[in-house]
Amino acid sequence: MNRIGTWNRRQRGPFCAGGRIAAGLVLILCIGCESATEQGAGELGGSVTRQATRPELLLAEMPEDAAQSPTDVKDAGEASQSVVLAGRIDAGDLDPFQPAQVAFVVTQLPDEGHGEGDPNHADNCPFCKRKLKNAPKAIVQFRDADGNVLAGDARQVLGVRKGDVVYVTGTAQYDAAVDSVMVDASGVYRSPN
Repeated sequence: MNRIGTWNRRQRGPFCAGGRIAAGLVLILCIGCESATEQGAGELGGSVTRQATRPELLLAEMPEDAAQSPTDVKDAGEASQSVVLAGRIDAGDLDPFQPAQVAFVVTQLPDEGHGEGDPNHADNCPFCKRKLKNAPKAIVQFRDADGNVLAGDARQVLGVRKGDVVYVTGTAQYDAAVDSVMVDASGVYRSPN
């Protein structure tokens, strides 16, 4: 009887520790996951619902004015101009979002129609790769009435994330010193694609 009782206690010990380890792993996984709204809960017809804390900065519809690329703004010169800037939120290996500011980096989209239907075309076409590599990045910043960049996280404030195709309205100016387009944004439309 002692032998069986001893065996049961030994079995219970590792089981309890294993149970605690498993519970700890589940807790870590749950804490590390994105919220359901960011993952795509509330999907209807393929569109992802992400909650924005400043919906007044979001455009309900794509702007009607012709969209420009960062290269178009660069080619227009260094004068400030009103724009609808099209691009993808991306900064390569770096985080495209500025910490504690409603600001992000946008890269140029591949030319429309060229390689249409092939999502990997821009990565495989030497002409597209060179053009996109040489295109300036755009730094998009949302400012308050005093001209200061809004505080917050653009992902939460605007409901956007890395890889989103966006159309930004505002004023843009090419800065040759940093080979970037600086955008003082007034609104953003996130493409459902």
